[in-house]
Amino acid sequence: MTFQDLLKKVEGVKAETLPALLPELFAGIYGAGLLDTEREALFLSLKKKTGVSMGALRRDWGRYLATREAQAREEEAALPEDALEAARELSQDPALLHRAIRAMGALGVVGEEENRGLLYLAFLSARTERPISVFVKGRSSSGKSFLVETALTLIPPRGYYKLTSMSEKALVYTDLDFSHRHLLLYEEDGLATEGILYLVRTLLSEGEIRYLTTEKTPQGKMVAREIHRPGPTGLITTLTKGLTKEDNETRTISLYMNDSKEHTLRVIEAQALREGGLWAGEEVDPLPWHALYWTLPQKEVVVPFAPAVQRLLHAQDLPEDLTRLRRDFPRFLTLVKVVALLHHARREEREGRIVATLEDYALAYHLAARPLTRSVRNISPQALKVAAAVREVVREKEDRAKGEGQEFWATPSEVARVLRWGKRTAYKWVDLAEEGGLIEVRTEGNRKRLYPVEDAPLEEAAFRLLPEPETLAQELGEELTYVHPVHGGWEKSVLSFPQTACTTPPKTEENALLGEENQCARHVHERAREEEKSRLGEEKPRAQGEVPFSSQKSEERARPVHAPRARPGWREV
Repeated sequence: MTFQDLLKKVEGVKAETLPALLPELFAGIYGAGLLDTEREALFLSLKKKTGVSMGALRRDWGRYLATREAQAREEEAALPEDALEAARELSQDPALLHRAIRAMGALGVVGEEENRGLLYLAFLSARTERPISVFVKGRSSSGKSFLVETALTLIPPRGYYKLTSMSEKALVYTDLDFSHRHLLLYEEDGLATEGILYLVRTLLSEGEIRYLTTEKTPQGKMVAREIHRPGPTGLITTLTKGLTKEDNETRTISLYMNDSKEHTLRVIEAQALREGGLWAGEEVDPLPWHALYWTLPQKEVVVPFAPAVQRLLHAQDLPEDLTRLRRDFPRFLTLVKVVALLHHARREEREGRIVATLEDYALAYHLAARPLTRSVRNISPQALKVAAAVREVVREKEDRAKGEGQEFWATPSEVARVLRWGKRTAYKWVDLAEEGGLIEVRTEGNRKRLYPVEDAPLEEAAFRLLPEPETLAQELGEELTYVHPVHGGWEKSVLSFPQTACTTPPKTEENALLGEENQCARHVHERAREEEKSRLGEEKPRAQGEVPFSSQKSEERARPVHAPRARPGWREV
């Protein structure tokens, strides 16, 4: 509801109808996030029409605000015991994230499992000091808003604040509390001006807004006043283009909707089943999920394996100017911490801090690794399709020219033809493909020439950033077992060890009597002797069938020696 809508509501008000109108009017003012001046203009209009003083209206408004905040606190405190018990059960379930993804599926979201899980974690991150902000990107009608709206079912209303648009200084002058909440805009167009964008970016990065303005006192004197709007605050918004301003992109993770024809047909099938009364979706009670949100412990989380993650980053192919990774790496670790908070009932505490485990890393990895890589590398499934189409068009032209040495390129219209897209859709994703280094774009007047980048990979699997959970477990020398958040199956990583000085050679009939420790020691000793003989040229051929040490007398056998210290990911035998 806009300021103009509220003005219309007060047009025909009278003194006798004002008490019935005020609750609706105050709710509209609260929901619209009006400026102080706009709210005062409404009160002035009410005063003229009803004779009620401005002071009385302001006092009523203050009481309304206090009531709304009290209701939010009561909502947290008044959760039914069965919901709290269900929340405790959820926190002890290794399949918690998979259950959240399934719940959103039962509410009507088809596919998009990875996006469901990551969006849910992003909303939960508002309970931390670093809320995660998300851009949900996709073509018109691809289900962006429906995905976001469905995720909100699992989040209590106090966890977010929905807007369709706002005026330039609304974030400064509003009475709303944005602390530990997500600001939700269903279209990026709601951030229409640079002034709004600046305030939003400040709120996201600095965790607060401090705005200095001047006001006139009742005596007519102009004085300075600092307005403080505390955070931290996250942003969730949707957009139809693949790329927006860099200052906005680097503060968010981008989620890309599946807009393929095959997925659209699956969505239509689900719609038909639902309308035909054949939908087999489960009933979802949101209260246990709301209780889980409120019962997340407000404790610091430590990630002891963070240095190992940093060492194992796939950084060799990353661009040289990748400064945004300085924001993205802590952003991913925040997701790991959120997973640890979700499973706090099964986590160890040290000195009042929850200790994240490899299980938390694996769960965050399977939901965030691909979206994070896409965000860092400025790629998307759509951009990769554009690059493949450009390469196909150019090669077709080269084949027809039969090697005449001409320069060939593709146009956005030809890309649209190959992909069977609309021209506007092709144009939207060309910029992202260029930014990701997948194609080269040259502009002549209003026309774009698209050239393939020959060494650019066209398979998303070629783009990696975070180490796989199994690789990290191997590096740390730990076994890893977890429930995969997307498909719900158990995953287990068993340590494997290379053949080294401290790995035991296979037992044979001849050495079966030797203890395992002695075998390892003898293997070390024998390899050392062979290397020394080889260096001195004293190596003699061994008789066929001879087994080292097996024919020696027990007192002549080599004594056990200490194997070298195992490297990370190995274990001593």
